[in-house]
Amino acid sequence: MKTYKALIFLFSMLFLMGGLFWFSHYKNGAREVSEIEISFTQPALLLDPLLVNKLLTQNLATHSNLLQESLDLNMLETQLKRTPEVQNIEVFKLPQGGLAVELTERKPLFEIISDQHFFGDATGVPFAFQEIDTLRLPIFKTDSISTSLIPVADLIAKLKNDSLLAVELKEVSIRNNQYTLQLHSFPFDVVLGDSTQLGKKLEKLKIFCAFQTAQDSLKGYDKINLSYEKQVVATSL
Repeated sequence: MKTYKALIFLFSMLFLMGGLFWFSHYKNGAREVSEIEISFTQPALLLDPLLVNKLLTQNLATHSNLLQESLDLNMLETQLKRTPEVQNIEVFKLPQGGLAVELTERKPLFEIISDQHFFGDATGVPFAFQEIDTLRLPIFKTDSISTSLIPVADLIAKLKNDSLLAVELKEVSIRNNQYTLQLHSFPFDVVLGDSTQLGKKLEKLKIFCAFQTAQDSLKGYDKINLSYEKQVVATSL
């Protein structure tokens, strides 16, 4: 009889503990996401926490995934990566409930002036232009951004790594696969040609600029061509 009562008591306790566990799990899963912690991997330039919070909240509401139990973090990351200014984003659940978001912005490398005004990054991705006083970026002018910007972005990234062009590069244009540059401190156009043998071309440009500065004769030319082998062809006004 005592054994029978002990078994009943044991099964009752197991049932009660199981019920409490299920209820706790259900309540935890039914909690709404009430807190979102947002951090940037570098100082924010284009986005701010309020805007990211708004984008997250809109995506949660749109997909009716406000409950922690049913929250699809991959879905949130995929949706937010569709924002052009976002290069990468990771979303985590916090132990106390809520979300933690770590975001990497795209870094503007150059401006694109076409039928609209855009930024472009080092991978050739265009995104909305913003007036930012601290930025001094080279401009790429084009009739259309329907073609790939990857070659242009690659060239500008290489030019910006040069000590002279990092300061002087003002504008890049292309016609018939031939690049032309404009500089801040020198009045002539620089015909670069294609993007091959870039190191040799830039070395010729530096020598020419140094010589013209020393001779104080910068106004004598409106165009120099670096695409010829071992020489610089300068065209007078």
